[in-house]
Amino acid sequence: MAEKELRKMNRTELIEIIYALQQNEKTLRRENEDLQEQLEDRTIHMEKAGSIAEAALGLNHIFEDAERAAKQYLYSVKEAAGPAEQQAQVILANASKKADALVKRTEEECLAKRAVTEKECAAKLEEAEHECEAKLEAAEAECEALMDDAKQAARDRIIKVNRKIKLLMNKYPMLREYLEKENETGGELQ
Repeated sequence: MAEKELRKMNRTELIEIIYALQQNEKTLRRENEDLQEQLEDRTIHMEKAGSIAEAALGLNHIFEDAERAAKQYLYSVKEAAGPAEQQAQVILANASKKADALVKRTEEECLAKRAVTEKECAAKLEEAEHECEAKLEAAEAECEALMDDAKQAARDRIIKVNRKIKLLMNKYPMLREYLEKENETGGELQ
């Protein structure tokens, strides 16, 4: 309703609308609760069934028992009355249709749940792969930083050793002459 129409209504009409909306809300809540219970019941049944094969196997036993009971019923009905046989065939056909529909619906629900589970598993796998890649990149970066530090430490050590050699060469001129001579001959002693 438009705001103008609501403003034109008297208090009684507004209260009636509010009351109707509240009743509608209560009805919807009850329906929602009923649907939630039905969904939980189905979830429990699915958990008990374990898999489509187990559910189908369980249904087969139920149908076998139902078929045996139906056959016994038909036998007693045939003996009791002829018109009842036709009614029993109709009941059996209806029961068979309902059972087929139930099996089909159960299989569809199982397939849908399986698809959702597979999708969730794929997402978890992809997430784990991304996490592993990130950790690998971090480890490689850390290794590279350690290598850079080690190279820098080696360069610093070489500089210190070169300084000490220069100090020793300045302190001992004969050592310098010897090393220069050795350097000129390519490191061979004469």
